[in-house]
Amino acid sequence: MKNDYVSNTLWIILEKMSRIISGILVGVLVARYLGPAQFGMISYALNVVAIFTIVSTLGLDSLVVRELLTRSDNKNSILGTTFLLRLMGAVIVVIAATYYSSMRDNSQQTYIVFLVSLSIILQSFTVVDFYFQSKVLGKLTAMNQVITLLISSVVKITFIFSKAPLEYFASMVLFEAILTAINQFLFFKRQGENVFAWKFSITEAKELLSHSWPIIISGLMMMLYQKMDQILIKRFLDLTMVGNYSAAIRMSEASYFIPVAICAAVFPGIVNARENKEFQQKRLTQLYSLLIWSAIIISIGGTIFGDWVIRVMYKQGYEFAPAVFKIHIWSTIPIFFSTAWGIWMIAENKQKVVIYLQLISLIVCFMLHINLIPRFGVTGAAWSVLITYYAGLAAVLLIYKPKLNITLFLSAINPVHLIAIYKYYKNDK
Repeated sequence: MKNDYVSNTLWIILEKMSRIISGILVGVLVARYLGPAQFGMISYALNVVAIFTIVSTLGLDSLVVRELLTRSDNKNSILGTTFLLRLMGAVIVVIAATYYSSMRDNSQQTYIVFLVSLSIILQSFTVVDFYFQSKVLGKLTAMNQVITLLISSVVKITFIFSKAPLEYFASMVLFEAILTAINQFLFFKRQGENVFAWKFSITEAKELLSHSWPIIISGLMMMLYQKMDQILIKRFLDLTMVGNYSAAIRMSEASYFIPVAICAAVFPGIVNARENKEFQQKRLTQLYSLLIWSAIIISIGGTIFGDWVIRVMYKQGYEFAPAVFKIHIWSTIPIFFSTAWGIWMIAENKQKVVIYLQLISLIVCFMLHINLIPRFGVTGAAWSVLITYYAGLAAVLLIYKPKLNITLFLSAINPVHLIAIYKYYKNDK
Protein backbone atom coordinates (compact mmCIF):
# COMPACT_ATOMS: atom_id res chain seq x y z
CA MET A 1 0.00 0.00 0.00
CA LYS A 2 1.41 3.31 -1.02
CA ASN A 3 2.62 5.33 1.96
CA ASP A 4 0.87 8.71 2.13
CA TYR A 5 3.70 10.34 4.07
CA VAL A 6 6.26 9.59 1.36
CA SER A 7 3.89 10.72 -1.40
CA ASN A 8 3.02 13.86 0.52
CA THR A 9 6.69 14.67 1.08
CA LEU A 10 7.54 14.30 -2.60
CA TRP A 11 4.67 16.57 -3.64
CA ILE A 12 5.66 19.27 -1.17
CA ILE A 13 9.33 19.06 -2.16
CA LEU A 14 8.34 19.34 -5.83
CA GLU A 15 6.39 22.51 -5.06
CA LYS A 16 9.20 23.99 -2.99
CA MET A 17 11.77 23.18 -5.66
CA SER A 18 9.61 24.92 -8.26
CA ARG A 19 9.33 27.92 -5.95
CA ILE A 20 13.08 28.06 -5.38
CA ILE A 21 13.91 27.73 -9.08
CA SER A 22 11.43 30.46 -9.96
CA GLY A 23 12.59 32.55 -7.01
CA ILE A 24 16.17 32.36 -8.16
CA LEU A 25 15.45 33.04 -11.81
CA VAL A 26 12.64 35.59 -11.50
CA GLY A 27 13.85 36.94 -8.15
CA VAL A 28 17.28 37.67 -9.59
CA LEU A 29 15.71 39.49 -12.55
CA VAL A 30 13.66 41.60 -10.13
CA ALA A 31 16.74 42.33 -7.99
CA ARG A 32 18.72 43.39 -11.07
CA TYR A 33 15.88 45.60 -12.30
CA LEU A 34 15.24 47.33 -8.98
CA GLY A 35 18.89 47.64 -7.92
CA PRO A 36 20.24 47.19 -4.36
CA ALA A 37 18.52 50.25 -2.85
CA GLN A 38 14.96 49.57 -4.07
CA PHE A 39 15.38 45.83 -3.59
CA GLY A 40 16.52 46.60 -0.06
CA MET A 41 13.38 48.69 0.46
CA ILE A 42 11.09 45.74 -0.34
CA SER A 43 13.25 43.38 1.73
CA TYR A 44 13.08 45.75 4.68
CA ALA A 45 9.27 45.94 4.39
CA LEU A 46 8.98 42.15 4.30
CA ASN A 47 11.09 41.86 7.45
CA VAL A 48 9.12 44.49 9.37
CA VAL A 49 5.84 42.79 8.49
CA ALA A 50 7.25 39.34 9.27
CA ILE A 51 8.03 40.34 12.84
CA PHE A 52 4.45 41.51 13.39
CA THR A 53 2.98 38.53 11.54
CA ILE A 54 3.47 36.23 14.51
CA VAL A 55 0.59 38.15 16.13
CA SER A 56 -1.78 37.13 13.32
CA THR A 57 -0.73 33.47 13.28
CA LEU A 58 -1.17 33.26 17.07
CA GLY A 59 1.15 30.26 17.13
CA LEU A 60 -1.68 28.08 15.86
CA ASP A 61 -0.15 26.52 12.74
CA SER A 62 1.19 23.14 13.86
CA LEU A 63 -1.01 23.22 16.96
CA VAL A 64 -4.20 23.25 14.85
CA VAL A 65 -2.90 20.33 12.77
CA ARG A 66 -2.36 18.38 15.97
CA GLU A 67 -5.86 19.24 17.23
CA LEU A 68 -7.43 18.21 13.91
CA LEU A 69 -5.62 14.89 14.17
CA THR A 70 -6.67 14.20 17.74
CA ARG A 71 -10.15 15.81 17.67
CA SER A 72 -11.32 15.39 14.09
CA ASP A 73 -14.99 15.41 15.16
CA ASN A 74 -14.62 19.11 16.06
CA LYS A 75 -13.00 20.13 12.76
CA ASN A 76 -15.58 22.80 11.84
CA SER A 77 -15.29 24.42 15.25
CA ILE A 78 -11.49 24.26 15.18
CA LEU A 79 -11.21 25.67 11.65
CA GLY A 80 -13.83 28.37 12.15
CA THR A 81 -12.38 29.54 15.44
CA THR A 82 -8.84 29.54 14.08
CA PHE A 83 -9.91 31.54 11.02
CA LEU A 84 -11.59 34.30 12.99
CA LEU A 85 -8.73 34.50 15.50
CA ARG A 86 -6.18 34.84 12.70
CA LEU A 87 -8.30 37.39 10.85
CA MET A 88 -8.48 39.62 13.92
CA GLY A 89 -4.75 39.21 14.41
CA ALA A 90 -4.12 40.16 10.78
CA VAL A 91 -5.95 43.46 11.14
CA ILE A 92 -3.77 44.25 14.15
CA VAL A 93 -0.66 43.44 12.09
CA VAL A 94 -1.60 45.88 9.30
CA ILE A 95 -2.18 48.69 11.79
CA ALA A 96 0.90 47.96 13.91
CA ALA A 97 3.36 47.46 11.03
CA THR A 98 2.20 50.59 9.20
CA TYR A 99 2.32 52.69 12.36
CA TYR A 100 5.82 51.42 13.22
CA SER A 101 7.10 52.30 9.75
CA SER A 102 5.43 55.73 9.80
CA MET A 103 7.30 56.56 13.00
CA ARG A 104 10.74 55.64 11.58
CA ASP A 105 10.66 55.73 7.77
CA ASN A 106 9.78 58.08 4.94
CA SER A 107 6.35 58.07 3.30
CA GLN A 108 7.35 55.83 0.39
CA GLN A 109 8.80 53.18 2.68
CA THR A 110 5.69 53.32 4.89
CA TYR A 111 3.46 52.81 1.85
CA ILE A 112 5.54 49.76 0.82
CA VAL A 113 5.16 48.31 4.33
CA PHE A 114 1.40 48.91 4.16
CA LEU A 115 1.09 47.14 0.79
CA VAL A 116 3.03 44.13 2.01
CA SER A 117 1.13 43.94 5.31
CA LEU A 118 -2.25 43.69 3.54
CA SER A 119 -1.28 40.20 2.39
CA ILE A 120 -1.49 39.01 6.02
CA ILE A 121 -5.28 39.46 5.96
CA LEU A 122 -5.57 37.06 3.01
CA GLN A 123 -3.20 34.62 4.71
CA SER A 124 -5.87 34.11 7.38
CA PHE A 125 -7.55 31.83 4.86
CA THR A 126 -4.60 29.41 5.00
CA VAL A 127 -6.40 27.57 7.81
CA VAL A 128 -7.61 25.35 4.97
CA ASP A 129 -4.02 24.16 4.64
CA PHE A 130 -4.10 22.89 8.23
CA TYR A 131 -6.96 20.61 7.25
CA PHE A 132 -4.97 19.33 4.25
CA GLN A 133 -1.95 18.63 6.46
CA SER A 134 -4.04 16.70 8.97
CA LYS A 135 -5.42 14.54 6.15
CA VAL A 136 -1.94 14.10 4.58
CA LEU A 137 -3.12 16.00 1.50
CA GLY A 138 -0.16 18.33 1.21
CA LYS A 139 -0.14 17.69 -2.53
CA LEU A 140 -3.24 19.91 -2.85
CA THR A 141 -1.42 22.80 -1.22
CA ALA A 142 1.57 22.06 -3.45
CA MET A 143 -0.59 22.25 -6.57
CA ASN A 144 -2.05 25.52 -5.32
CA GLN A 145 1.37 27.04 -4.78
CA VAL A 146 2.63 25.94 -8.20
CA ILE A 147 -0.36 27.59 -9.91
CA THR A 148 0.16 30.79 -7.91
CA LEU A 149 3.88 30.69 -8.59
CA LEU A 150 3.49 30.41 -12.36
CA ILE A 151 0.99 33.26 -12.58
CA SER A 152 3.04 35.46 -10.24
CA SER A 153 6.25 34.83 -12.19
CA VAL A 154 4.61 35.83 -15.46
CA VAL A 155 3.25 39.03 -13.91
CA LYS A 156 6.65 39.97 -12.42
CA ILE A 157 8.41 39.47 -15.74
CA THR A 158 5.72 41.58 -17.40
CA PHE A 159 6.37 44.32 -14.85
CA ILE A 160 10.09 44.22 -15.61
CA PHE A 161 9.64 44.55 -19.36
CA SER A 162 7.04 47.30 -18.93
CA LYS A 163 9.41 49.13 -16.53
CA ALA A 164 6.84 49.19 -13.72
CA PRO A 165 7.55 51.24 -10.57
CA LEU A 166 8.60 49.81 -7.20
CA GLU A 167 5.05 49.79 -5.79
CA TYR A 168 3.92 47.27 -8.40
CA PHE A 169 6.47 44.73 -7.21
CA ALA A 170 5.56 45.34 -3.57
CA SER A 171 1.90 44.68 -4.37
CA MET A 172 2.81 41.23 -5.72
CA VAL A 173 2.87 39.87 -2.16
CA LEU A 174 -0.81 40.79 -1.84
CA PHE A 175 -1.60 39.46 -5.31
CA GLU A 176 -0.04 36.08 -4.50
CA ALA A 177 -1.99 35.88 -1.23
CA ILE A 178 -5.26 36.47 -3.11
CA LEU A 179 -4.52 33.73 -5.65
CA THR A 180 -3.51 31.30 -2.92
CA ALA A 181 -6.70 31.92 -0.92
CA ILE A 182 -8.94 31.41 -3.96
CA ASN A 183 -7.26 28.15 -4.95
CA GLN A 184 -7.31 26.82 -1.38
CA PHE A 185 -11.05 27.19 -1.12
CA LEU A 186 -11.57 25.58 -4.52
CA PHE A 187 -9.53 22.55 -3.46
CA PHE A 188 -11.30 22.49 -0.10
CA LYS A 189 -14.67 22.39 -1.87
CA ARG A 190 -13.50 19.55 -4.13
CA GLN A 191 -12.86 17.50 -1.00
CA GLY A 192 -16.57 17.73 -0.23
CA GLU A 193 -16.05 20.29 2.54
CA ASN A 194 -17.94 23.52 3.11
CA VAL A 195 -16.47 26.65 4.68
CA PHE A 196 -19.96 27.79 5.62
CA ALA A 197 -20.07 24.90 8.08
CA TRP A 198 -17.30 26.54 10.09
CA LYS A 199 -18.32 28.04 13.40
CA PHE A 200 -16.66 30.16 16.03
CA SER A 201 -16.54 28.87 19.58
CA ILE A 202 -15.43 30.85 22.63
CA THR A 203 -14.61 27.59 24.39
CA GLU A 204 -12.51 26.42 21.44
CA ALA A 205 -10.74 29.76 21.27
CA LYS A 206 -9.81 29.58 24.94
CA GLU A 207 -8.61 26.00 24.51
CA LEU A 208 -6.45 26.82 21.47
CA LEU A 209 -4.98 30.01 22.94
CA SER A 210 -4.22 28.27 26.25
CA HIS A 211 -1.90 25.94 24.34
CA SER A 212 -0.64 28.46 21.78
CA TRP A 213 0.66 31.29 23.95
CA PRO A 214 4.08 29.63 24.43
CA ILE A 215 4.31 29.26 20.65
CA ILE A 216 3.36 32.93 20.17
CA ILE A 217 6.11 34.06 22.53
CA SER A 218 8.72 31.71 21.12
CA GLY A 219 7.68 32.52 17.55
CA LEU A 220 7.95 36.24 18.21
CA MET A 221 11.43 35.79 19.65
CA MET A 222 12.43 33.57 16.72
CA MET A 223 11.13 36.11 14.23
CA LEU A 224 12.95 38.92 16.00
CA TYR A 225 16.32 37.22 15.87
CA GLN A 226 15.77 35.99 12.30
CA LYS A 227 14.62 39.34 10.92
CA MET A 228 16.37 41.91 13.09
CA ASP A 229 19.54 41.66 11.00
CA GLN A 230 18.13 43.58 8.01
CA ILE A 231 16.37 46.11 10.22
CA LEU A 232 19.62 46.80 12.11
CA ILE A 233 21.60 46.93 8.86
CA LYS A 234 19.29 49.71 7.70
CA ARG A 235 19.80 51.49 11.01
CA PHE A 236 23.60 51.19 11.11
CA LEU A 237 24.30 51.20 7.35
CA ASP A 238 21.80 51.89 4.51
CA LEU A 239 19.22 50.31 2.19
CA THR A 240 21.89 49.45 -0.41
CA MET A 241 23.58 47.22 2.17
CA VAL A 242 20.17 45.76 3.06
CA GLY A 243 19.79 44.88 -0.63
CA ASN A 244 23.21 43.21 -0.77
CA TYR A 245 22.58 41.26 2.41
CA SER A 246 19.06 40.24 1.36
CA ALA A 247 20.28 39.04 -2.04
CA ALA A 248 22.89 36.82 -0.36
CA ILE A 249 20.70 35.26 2.31
CA ARG A 250 17.87 34.74 -0.19
CA MET A 251 20.21 32.42 -2.06
CA SER A 252 21.39 30.83 1.18
CA GLU A 253 17.89 30.32 2.52
CA ALA A 254 16.74 28.76 -0.75
CA SER A 255 17.44 25.33 0.72
CA TYR A 256 15.28 25.92 3.81
CA PHE A 257 12.32 24.45 1.96
CA ILE A 258 13.82 20.99 2.49
CA PRO A 259 13.30 20.65 6.26
CA VAL A 260 10.02 22.60 6.15
CA ALA A 261 8.59 20.38 3.40
CA ILE A 262 9.74 17.11 4.90
CA CYS A 263 8.70 18.01 8.45
CA ALA A 264 5.28 19.28 7.36
CA ALA A 265 4.69 16.03 5.52
CA VAL A 266 5.78 13.68 8.33
CA PHE A 267 4.32 15.69 11.23
CA PRO A 268 1.11 13.60 11.36
CA GLY A 269 3.25 10.46 11.58
CA ILE A 270 5.30 11.88 14.47
CA VAL A 271 2.08 12.78 16.33
CA ASN A 272 0.49 9.39 15.69
CA ALA A 273 3.60 7.59 16.99
CA ARG A 274 3.61 9.42 20.31
CA GLU A 275 2.32 6.33 22.17
CA ASN A 276 5.22 4.22 20.87
CA LYS A 277 8.30 6.14 22.04
CA GLU A 278 10.82 3.66 20.67
CA PHE A 279 9.32 3.78 17.20
CA GLN A 280 8.95 7.57 17.36
CA GLN A 281 12.62 8.00 18.31
CA LYS A 282 13.67 5.69 15.49
CA ARG A 283 11.78 7.82 12.98
CA LEU A 284 13.16 11.02 14.52
CA THR A 285 16.72 9.72 14.20
CA GLN A 286 16.16 8.90 10.53
CA LEU A 287 14.62 12.33 9.98
CA TYR A 288 17.53 14.03 11.75
CA SER A 289 20.05 12.07 9.69
CA LEU A 290 18.40 12.95 6.39
CA LEU A 291 18.31 16.65 7.26
CA ILE A 292 21.80 16.90 8.76
CA TRP A 293 23.51 15.26 5.78
CA SER A 294 21.48 17.30 3.32
CA ALA A 295 22.64 20.46 5.13
CA ILE A 296 26.29 19.36 5.13
CA ILE A 297 26.27 18.75 1.38
CA ILE A 298 24.54 22.08 0.72
CA SER A 299 27.00 23.99 2.93
CA ILE A 300 30.06 22.51 1.24
CA GLY A 301 28.63 23.15 -2.22
CA GLY A 302 27.73 26.72 -1.33
CA THR A 303 31.22 27.43 -0.02
CA ILE A 304 32.87 26.11 -3.17
CA PHE A 305 30.56 27.69 -5.75
CA GLY A 306 29.15 30.65 -3.80
CA ASP A 307 31.27 33.41 -5.35
CA TRP A 308 30.61 32.26 -8.88
CA VAL A 309 26.85 31.74 -8.39
CA ILE A 310 26.25 35.16 -6.80
CA ARG A 311 28.28 37.07 -9.38
CA VAL A 312 26.67 35.29 -12.33
CA MET A 313 23.18 35.77 -10.94
CA TYR A 314 23.21 39.35 -9.69
CA LYS A 315 25.86 40.94 -11.92
CA GLN A 316 26.56 44.56 -10.92
CA GLY A 317 25.71 46.31 -7.66
CA TYR A 318 25.85 43.32 -5.31
CA GLU A 319 29.58 43.09 -4.67
CA PHE A 320 29.13 42.43 -0.92
CA ALA A 321 26.74 39.53 -1.41
CA PRO A 322 29.25 36.67 -2.10
CA ALA A 323 31.06 37.08 1.23
CA VAL A 324 27.76 37.11 3.12
CA PHE A 325 26.52 34.04 1.27
CA LYS A 326 29.57 31.89 2.04
CA ILE A 327 29.22 32.62 5.75
CA HIS A 328 25.44 32.34 5.98
CA ILE A 329 25.20 29.06 4.05
CA TRP A 330 26.64 27.15 7.02
CA SER A 331 23.55 27.99 9.05
CA THR A 332 21.71 25.25 7.17
CA ILE A 333 23.01 22.57 9.56
CA PRO A 334 21.47 23.95 12.78
CA ILE A 335 18.38 25.17 10.91
CA PHE A 336 17.66 21.77 9.37
CA PHE A 337 18.10 19.93 12.68
CA SER A 338 16.16 22.46 14.76
CA THR A 339 13.19 22.35 12.38
CA ALA A 340 12.78 18.63 12.99
CA TRP A 341 13.34 19.08 16.73
CA GLY A 342 10.59 21.73 16.78
CA ILE A 343 7.91 19.41 15.39
CA TRP A 344 8.90 16.83 18.01
CA MET A 345 8.34 19.42 20.75
CA ILE A 346 4.89 20.25 19.36
CA ALA A 347 4.03 16.55 19.05
CA GLU A 348 5.02 16.15 22.71
CA ASN A 349 3.06 19.29 23.69
CA LYS A 350 6.25 20.84 25.06
CA GLN A 351 5.91 24.27 23.46
CA LYS A 352 7.08 26.00 26.63
CA VAL A 353 10.50 24.41 26.28
CA VAL A 354 11.00 26.23 22.99
CA ILE A 355 10.61 29.60 24.73
CA TYR A 356 13.86 29.12 26.62
CA LEU A 357 15.65 28.27 23.40
CA GLN A 358 14.31 31.35 21.61
CA LEU A 359 15.17 33.61 24.53
CA ILE A 360 18.79 32.45 24.47
CA SER A 361 18.97 32.91 20.70
CA LEU A 362 17.38 36.36 20.80
CA ILE A 363 19.80 37.68 23.43
CA VAL A 364 22.86 36.23 21.69
CA CYS A 365 21.80 37.49 18.27
CA PHE A 366 20.99 41.03 19.38
CA MET A 367 24.26 41.44 21.30
CA LEU A 368 26.27 40.15 18.35
CA HIS A 369 24.46 42.34 15.83
CA ILE A 370 24.93 45.62 17.69
CA ASN A 371 28.63 44.86 18.10
CA LEU A 372 29.54 43.28 14.75
CA ILE A 373 27.42 45.19 12.22
CA PRO A 374 28.94 48.64 12.99
CA ARG A 375 32.46 47.12 12.90
CA PHE A 376 32.27 44.66 9.99
CA GLY A 377 29.19 45.69 8.03
CA VAL A 378 27.06 43.03 6.34
CA THR A 379 29.60 40.26 6.93
CA GLY A 380 29.33 41.06 10.64
CA ALA A 381 25.59 40.47 10.39
CA ALA A 382 26.20 37.13 8.68
CA TRP A 383 28.64 36.02 11.40
CA SER A 384 26.15 37.11 14.07
CA VAL A 385 23.44 34.94 12.57
CA LEU A 386 25.75 31.97 12.15
CA ILE A 387 27.02 32.09 15.73
CA THR A 388 23.46 32.47 17.01
CA TYR A 389 22.23 29.42 15.13
CA TYR A 390 25.00 27.23 16.50
CA ALA A 391 24.41 28.56 20.01
CA GLY A 392 20.77 27.62 19.46
CA LEU A 393 21.79 24.14 18.33
CA ALA A 394 23.76 23.66 21.55
CA ALA A 395 20.73 24.82 23.53
CA VAL A 396 18.46 22.42 21.64
CA LEU A 397 20.67 19.52 22.68
CA LEU A 398 20.98 20.61 26.31
CA ILE A 399 17.75 22.36 27.27
CA TYR A 400 15.34 19.38 27.19
CA LYS A 401 16.23 15.73 27.89
CA PRO A 402 19.91 16.32 27.05
CA LYS A 403 20.90 12.67 27.25
CA LEU A 404 18.23 11.62 24.76
CA ASN A 405 18.78 14.64 22.49
CA ILE A 406 22.54 14.20 22.31
CA THR A 407 22.16 10.46 21.72
CA LEU A 408 19.72 11.03 18.84
CA PHE A 409 21.91 13.76 17.34
CA LEU A 410 25.12 11.71 17.45
CA SER A 411 23.30 8.68 16.11
CA ALA A 412 21.86 10.75 13.27
CA ILE A 413 25.35 11.75 12.13
CA ASN A 414 25.89 8.11 11.16
CA PRO A 415 24.97 7.94 7.44
CA VAL A 416 23.74 4.34 7.83
CA HIS A 417 20.32 5.82 8.60
CA LEU A 418 20.16 7.17 5.05
CA ILE A 419 20.31 3.58 3.81
CA ALA A 420 17.42 2.66 6.11
CA ILE A 421 15.36 5.55 4.71
CA TYR A 422 16.13 4.43 1.16
CA LYS A 423 15.08 0.84 1.93
CA TYR A 424 11.89 2.12 3.56
CA TYR A 425 11.04 4.07 0.45
CA LYS A 426 11.90 1.20 -1.95
CA ASN A 427 9.83 -1.32 0.05
CA ASP A 428 6.91 1.08 0.01
CA LYS A 429 6.81 1.44 -3.77
